Amino acid sequence: MDKLQENNSESGVTLASADNDVSHASVGQRLKLARERLGLTIEDVVLQIKLAPRQIVALESDDFNALPEIAYVRGFVRSYAKLLQIDPQPILDVLPGPVQIKIEPVLPDPSLILNRAHGLKNINYLLAAVSVVLLIVGVLVWKLYVQHPVATPIVVDDVASNVAYLPLPEQLPVLDASGVPEAGVPESAVVSAAPAVIAINATKTNLRLVFDKGSWTDIREHSGKPLSKQYNLPGSELKLEGVAPFTLVIGHAKSVRLYYRDKLVDLTPYIKAGSDVARVTLE
Repeated sequence: MDKLQENNSESGVTLASADNDVSHASVGQRLKLARERLGLTIEDVVLQIKLAPRQIVALESDDFNALPEIAYVRGFVRSYAKLLQIDPQPILDVLPGPVQIKIEPVLPDPSLILNRAHGLKNINYLLAAVSVVLLIVGVLVWKLYVQHPVATPIVVDDVASNVAYLPLPEQLPVLDASGVPEAGVPESAVVSAAPAVIAINATKTNLRLVFDKGSWTDIREHSGKPLSKQYNLPGSELKLEGVAPFTLVIGHAKSVRLYYRDKLVDLTPYIKAGSDVARVTLE
């Protein structure tokens, strides 16, 4: 117990000195120091937030020209800081702000306003003249066709009188539906309408992970529901219960012991070459 308190006090002194250094560091240096303090690699970060490795490297190098506009960069910094368990606001305060563009109002030319008003006045005169002409034409039409209507001759078409009436055909017998033979259906073609019932084993199974070093885990059960998505401290254990199959992504897998159904699972075959990340599916 005394040794643990001594280690904690030493860690407190180290973190305090690191915080003093961070307060004078740039945006990228603060993020990088916080990541290294947690023992995370860039690949560990990629597994947790939706950023490409090149974007993380650009953030930690203060290379904002390689990133989108500053509004997106602020969102990247918030997500990264939340992952690293640090306050994002001090980092956001030192980010460069958006470029302010001052727009000077353009006043219209008074001569153009006068010309436009004069043009509108001419259009009004033209519309008034057209309205008077249409009114006169309407009065003339009314006098010609309403006061002196023209008699329209009625032409009687005598074609109907020459139409030959054809005799109606005799009434056809109506067949009873029972007299129509039914098409034969082979018994082999009859399919039962009863739906197939598939039994789903909903029995819950226990998982246990022991971490010799700090490790990120993303563990989901058969429905895709996340059971664990967190950073686990060195020397800690994680016990979970869910429905198989399970999908697991484990960082620093060489330092993690996985027990499934009380049996130790060898993670070595599942570790990706060139990294220390294991992707496992447990049936």
